[in-house]
Amino acid sequence: MEQDVAVLQNIAETLKDEPHASQRTLAKNAGMSLGMMNAILGRFVERGWIMLTNVNLKKLSYAITPDGVAELVGRGRRFAKRTFEIANQYNDALYCIIKAARDSGKTKVVLCGNSYIRFMIAYVCSQLEIELEESEIDSAGNFNNSLVLVGEQEEEALQKKVLDKVDGSMSVLDIMAEASVGFVSEKPEAI
Repeated sequence: MEQDVAVLQNIAETLKDEPHASQRTLAKNAGMSLGMMNAILGRFVERGWIMLTNVNLKKLSYAITPDGVAELVGRGRRFAKRTFEIANQYNDALYCIIKAARDSGKTKVVLCGNSYIRFMIAYVCSQLEIELEESEIDSAGNFNNSLVLVGEQEEEALQKKVLDKVDGSMSVLDIMAEASVGFVSEKPEAI
């Protein structure tokens, strides 16, 4: 079903740019054969997602119906919901890790290098009232009493160098991967 909705999205985008696109153009833009596009259009007409009209004896015109638009909107909502769920998992994992570090006597979090989720790390640090320090990945900063997080946007060799050099350091990428599969063992209280 998701694949069908992706094809419907592709058709909608093509028709937006070229309202009288042919089946051949729709197939080309979707990266599929003309015969496959013909079958899919037939299925979409049956579902009520696409409407066909005759332009002349040789040409058909295609339009996305309100039901087709509703299906696309639903896909957008499902995507947004999944994105928010993943963001919450990352936030929960960071909260647990940073709280445990603080509770064990760490006085600050050091983010070495760049991370897409820097804003989440900063937010959790502010909620837990622990200092966040940002450092270049190749600097020789003072990591005493610190939880060191290594940013996932850095080259793997540099990440590995810091992870090998600093005891107890963690890769942001590893935290995100583990959070995605249900790593969080303790749910934080409402923040």
